[in-house]
Order: sequence, then C-alpha cells, then structure tokens
Amino acid sequence: MLSTTLFIYIHSNNYSALRDLFSVCHIPDNVSVKFFILESTFPELFKKQDILIVTDSPAFLSSVPFARYPLIHAILLADNPDPSILPAECEFWPLHESDTLRIRRFETWIRHFSDQFNSWLYQNFLMATIDMLPDMIWYKSADGLHWIVNHAFESAVQKTREQIRGMGHNYIWDVSSEDCGKSEFRCLESEKAVMEKKRLCIADEHVKMADGMRHVLTYKAPLFDRIGNVMGTVGMGHDVTDLNNASLEIKMLLENLPFPILLCDDKFQPLQINSKFEKEFAVSKDSLSEFDYCKWKAKNFTPTSELRINDANHYTIQEMSTIQEDGDKEMFSITEQAILDYYGTVSGYYCLFHDVTLEREYEQMILEYANTDSLTKIYNRRYFYEFLAQHRGNPITVVFMDIDNFKLINDTLGHLTGDSALCITAETIQRFFPDGLTARLGGDEFATALIKKTDEEYLSRICQDLTREIESKFRYMNLDISLSCGWAEDDGTLSDIDAFVNQSDEEMYRIKQTKIRHPRKRKTDL
Repeated sequence: MLSTTLFIYIHSNNYSALRDLFSVCHIPDNVSVKFFILESTFPELFKKQDILIVTDSPAFLSSVPFARYPLIHAILLADNPDPSILPAECEFWPLHESDTLRIRRFETWIRHFSDQFNSWLYQNFLMATIDMLPDMIWYKSADGLHWIVNHAFESAVQKTREQIRGMGHNYIWDVSSEDCGKSEFRCLESEKAVMEKKRLCIADEHVKMADGMRHVLTYKAPLFDRIGNVMGTVGMGHDVTDLNNASLEIKMLLENLPFPILLCDDKFQPLQINSKFEKEFAVSKDSLSEFDYCKWKAKNFTPTSELRINDANHYTIQEMSTIQEDGDKEMFSITEQAILDYYGTVSGYYCLFHDVTLEREYEQMILEYANTDSLTKIYNRRYFYEFLAQHRGNPITVVFMDIDNFKLINDTLGHLTGDSALCITAETIQRFFPDGLTARLGGDEFATALIKKTDEEYLSRICQDLTREIESKFRYMNLDISLSCGWAEDDGTLSDIDAFVNQSDEEMYRIKQTKIRHPRKRKTDL
C-alpha cells in the first residue's frame, strides 16, 4: 500500500504527555507518524514533508512559514483564542479536555488527513493513466459539462484543461447552436442513451475538429454515484478517419485499441488479431488460419451473465470467465459487433475483450465489507436481518447469544483482549452451528439463524455444549467468560423480524438473569 509519513512537531511544555497520548491512537494503514519536540526557534523543514505542528502558544504560530510550506498543518491548544490571529491552515482544540476526547479529536483529524492523501493519490493515478493513452479520454457530468480530459483531448480541441473544465460540447468543439442539431453532431444524444441504458455503448461519430470533420470510434460508459444513480459519463474516442477500408490502416487501428480484439469475417472466421489479444490469450497471428474462434471461446470461457443482444446496433455483450495458464481466474466483457458495409450488409465482426477482473473483485470486496463484521469476519446485523427477510415463509429458529462479563474484560484487560474474545466466540459458535448463518449483531451479541424446525431438546443440548466449550476455552486463558443463549422459533408465518429477534433476545436475557441469581462455582471456589 502506498503511504505517507506525517511529521508531528510538538511545541509545548507538555510534550511527553501529548506524544504519549497521540501514540496510543489508531493510525490508518496508509499513514506512519514520527514525533519531534519543537523548540522556540522554528527549524528548516523540507517542503515535501507532511507536517503537523501542535502548540499551546498562539504567539508561536506567527513564526510558522505557512506560505513557504504548502503541506504544513497546525493545531492550537487554547481556550477561546482570538480568531483573527489564527492562520487559515490552523484549527484549535480546547486546552483543557479529557484524554478520551483528545484522542477522539486526533483520530478524527488523522482519518481526514488519510482520506485527503488517498484522494490526492488516486487523482494522480487517474491523470497519469489517462494521459499516457493516445486516444481521447473525457469525463462529463449528466448535464454534459466536462470534468476531466486527457492530453490527447486537449490536443484534439486545441484548448487547455482549464478552459475545458465546466464547459459544454458547443464551446469545446467550436460548434454553433445551429450545427449542433445536425446528424454529424449526435454525440450528445449517444451520451443520453448511455445514461438511460446504464452500460457501455460503442458508436461511430463524426466530429468537427481543427483540421476538419473527423470520424471517431467512441466507447462511452455511465458513471454512478455512491447510491447507484447515474451522475455522468466517461468516454474514449479513437480517431479512425484515415483508417477506413485499408488493410494496413485496420491493422494500425487494432494495434492502437487498448483491448484484446479479434477481427472476423461474416462467418466468424478470424482475419486479424492485435498484439494485446496475442499476448493475453497466447494465440499466434501466424496460426489464425487454423484458429476456430467459436470453438475456442466455448471451450475456454464460461458465461457469468446473461447475453445482451442489441439488434438495432448489431452487437452482443456478455461477461465470461476464463482460467489462465498460471491458474488465475480472469473476467472479460466480450463485445461482438457486426461490421456493416455501405449497403448495410454484415461483412464481418470485431470481437472486443474488456478485462473486468479488478472491477468484479472490487465489487465482491465491497459486498463483503457491506455484509460482514470487520473484526470477527462473520456476517453483520444488516445482512442477518436481510437473510431472515429472504427466508420468510420457512420455519426459522434464531439463537441469540451474549458474552457474560465482557464489559469487565474490556475494562480490566483492554480492548485487544476483548477483541480476541469476540473472535474466538464467533469461531466457536460457527463450529457448533455449521448449518446456520451466524452474525455479530453488535458489541458482544451474536445470533445464529437456522432455516428449519429445530428440536428444543437438541437445541438446548447444543447450547449447553457451546457454553461449556466457551467457558473451557477462556478458563485456559485465565478469563472468567461464559455465554448466555436464548432462542425463539417461527413456523413460517414470520411478519415482524424485529419482534422475532427481540423474542430470542428476551429469552437469552431471562437465562442470563438466572445465572446472576445462581452464579456458577469456579474450581477455585470448591
């Protein structure tokens, strides 16, 4: 993981206490921290360092050269400071507050610092990636205004990024409002179609550039916000004006496309492949006469989505997976686009392979993060309730479990020991209920859903065995920890999930109260 180092300079007579307090805070993985004591004179710092100055002296801030060091931040510890003396780069915290509040403030501050670093890092990744591509790349808002473009786009429209940002199609391409409605200026309509269909679309477009009308092959895809609404489009345009109807130029086109691509005749017999196809799939250009594309695809690729057919535009798209020679699984979105001649007859096909492996892995990762508890790695409350809702109409038993004495463990032995106890408990519950779905509902509360009718005597025995196992595990660790279990059953008429789960919770609480009234004897008490 790419990371940064934050140099924290503390200017205070309370240096050791502040350093020790900050040292116990949770630091994000992409940030490392180094502490220094700051004397009365300000040292010569490096401009490329991320620096945080913590001081309790308002007067000292006037000696900090904020203008010379753009990566400097400052925190003033003071009660009711004069806002007029605070630089814009400085925030202030109360001089006197509890350690708990100060730790919370610092963890919030450094989390924001980590987010800012990630934002800067990914912005640089994006710009470095799109600028090295020879094709035009652009990102636009849903109302057609440009956000980001690459160098190739700047060159095509003869305008800088600063001039392009926030501007619409007519200004950027020097198109009059009268011309915008003509057929050669239909790119705005294609972007509207992309947002409506919510998927990648490929189109031929004619665009007026500085050197005249150009024929551009465009790939456009929708951009989604965090809740799944379309917020704009991303596009890639490849100028193919001078590459039509010429074998050499077609080869040049294939080689410059950033995807593995195969060109076939009207019966899907391969004619040409580009180097990316050759390298990705270990298919030699010299053996194309013996290469059967349809059989090769059927043998090596497994569909992972429905086939989408666009009769109007004569193409199909389907996601498929394949196992590479090194054993890695890769996912491709395969587009098979018909090539029409002047009279509209299919004269061939190009088959484009878009690697979506990382996209699907990230989607799966996000799904796992959304459904699992980050500490114990079992399911979380949200997914547990969703699981119950999905199985309405079936007999369901919910076993509710709570760790006894957990708060005492946290308070006396610390959160690391408490976290370890939660993980051990989660693993043990899963082992005792292998055919159930176990989730951590929060804190030290767990629940298991069994989608079946369960014998009460059997369930009681399992819970007793589970409790003994938990007690045994933690007794070995010199921890006085037990587990309280309660359950509720539904015959398939479940209507109120909350009430159903609360019923199992109340039964567990009743059992816990019984334990409190009749505490178990430990071996040391015998």
